Amino acid sequence: MSASESGCAHGKGGESPSSCAAGPAEHGPGYSGGIARTAALLGGFALVSRVLGLLRDMSMAWLVGGGAAADALVAAMRLPHVLRRMLGEGSLSMTLTASLVHLERMGASPGHAVEGERSRSMRLLARALAVRLGLVLTLLTVLGLVGTPWLTDILAPGFYGPERQEAIYLLRICLPYTLAAGMAALGMALLHSLGVFWLPAVSPALFNIVILCFAGAAALGLLPAAPALAVGMLCGGIAQWLAQWLAVRRLLPLHNAGPGDRPDAAQGSAGADESSLQRRAASLAWNCLGRLPAGLLGASAPQLAMLAAMSLASSMGRGQVAALYYAERLLELPLGLVGVCLGMASLPTLSRLAAAREFSLFSDQLRTALRLTLLLSLPAATGLWAVGPRLVEGLLRHGAFGDNAAYETGLALWAYLPGLPAFAVNRSLLAACNALGEVRRTAVSAVWAVVATLAVGAALVHSLSGSLGVMAPALAVSFGLWLQCGFLLSILGRALKKSSAGAASASACLPSAGAVLRQCAAAAATALAAWQLLELLHGRGIWLGLALAIIGGATAWAVCLFVLRDADALAAARALAHRLHGRPHQQ
Repeated sequence: MSASESGCAHGKGGESPSSCAAGPAEHGPGYSGGIARTAALLGGFALVSRVLGLLRDMSMAWLVGGGAAADALVAAMRLPHVLRRMLGEGSLSMTLTASLVHLERMGASPGHAVEGERSRSMRLLARALAVRLGLVLTLLTVLGLVGTPWLTDILAPGFYGPERQEAIYLLRICLPYTLAAGMAALGMALLHSLGVFWLPAVSPALFNIVILCFAGAAALGLLPAAPALAVGMLCGGIAQWLAQWLAVRRLLPLHNAGPGDRPDAAQGSAGADESSLQRRAASLAWNCLGRLPAGLLGASAPQLAMLAAMSLASSMGRGQVAALYYAERLLELPLGLVGVCLGMASLPTLSRLAAAREFSLFSDQLRTALRLTLLLSLPAATGLWAVGPRLVEGLLRHGAFGDNAAYETGLALWAYLPGLPAFAVNRSLLAACNALGEVRRTAVSAVWAVVATLAVGAALVHSLSGSLGVMAPALAVSFGLWLQCGFLLSILGRALKKSSAGAASASACLPSAGAVLRQCAAAAATALAAWQLLELLHGRGIWLGLALAIIGGATAWAVCLFVLRDADALAAARALAHRLHGRPHQQ
């Protein structure tokens, strides 16, 4: 990575964030590796965050187990968790970033070409967005606190008696997190639009650290376990909010540069009417926020589908809601490293290319993002199939988390795995659709995904008997996500034909059949190698078996890709060789 590229990724390197974020439209085809490098940067920080999140979930399993108490806590935290993913981990940021990039592009007139004026306009827009979004989220939070009993009945209709009362109490503690998560997400979107990616990627780690501190206090007997975890969630959200906005204030200072700091060409506009600029910022803010409801709905299909799955599971017996939650949490590591990172890394690039009507480059960038997503998500799914139940046993079967809870969590994890590639692919497809302005249609795709989850889940609940019933809601989620994937491809194809007057199509954005077949073969080799190693090492220690199975599966995946001459694997090997020899890698 060259110095300038590193600077763009971090918002440093001697360039302003806005100029760093200029993107591929100005750099041309040679910039095609930018998405992979930015995703790698985000992936490194996401790895730290997901490991901390795993420690958080292990502590939760140890403290409250997988029974009725865990069900009440999970039900109370479910809506804030969904809002965290919708608002604080990319969905709201995805919609806002696309809007901000378009608005910045539209406002790049000669009168705003001076960097100081652009920074001034962005500062006013950030303030206008913060005030309006803050008021909306405050109102929603107050309404949620007033209607907590009804929210609990919607989220977990199968809860009665003390379990329902505990869920209501914990939900009231967690709900104010909505405000903190939304404001943190706005800060994240502003940083992304300015070309700063590292801080938004680090902030989930800060969230997990705060919750771990409260979990530690509960483990020491200083606080009751469930309320401590709920309060930790709220405090973690506040910490994320403060971190994002301190960075935004530093990049967009409140005070304008003095006349002596302005270029001569800008001194003539120094007396511009401040109220006129504020009115323009207010108009742009409402324009940006007006896209949020539909955009947020479209980007939140996985979270809403999992919310629907929890509603189905709440009437299936004790421990079912907790099993779904823990299985979902184990998916967070591959999803965070693959789908979310590639989706967020590609969004500013795709938005600028769409605004510049560079549809050939747009197709190339999206094809790269989808190919890399499948390259990593397919072996993640098959590898988790091989090691999943043993992983649940090693990570969670401690303290109050018993054998039956571990078994049901393993089954739920297996049922989620078919949808893992769809979840990852959908993030890049949503980025492309948002970049093309197809916000309302993505919302329709999310509605269909949730409806399909409920319908298929209800059918499977009555079809699968006994302990296999816990798989029904998760299988329904997987089906719903693949259905949304098909809808998004259809939306993308229509939008490209309309925007490019027929010159571009969805097929040009898809990886080649040969590349997908190579990736599927490598993913199958991953599962086979990991499963065989676990069988050979059975009885010799769970962590030794898991470590060697994961290493063996990853090795089989890499060897298979090299044997099949996969272009991405060979390019990565060449880049690594150049890096080890201290020579810059030429693309």
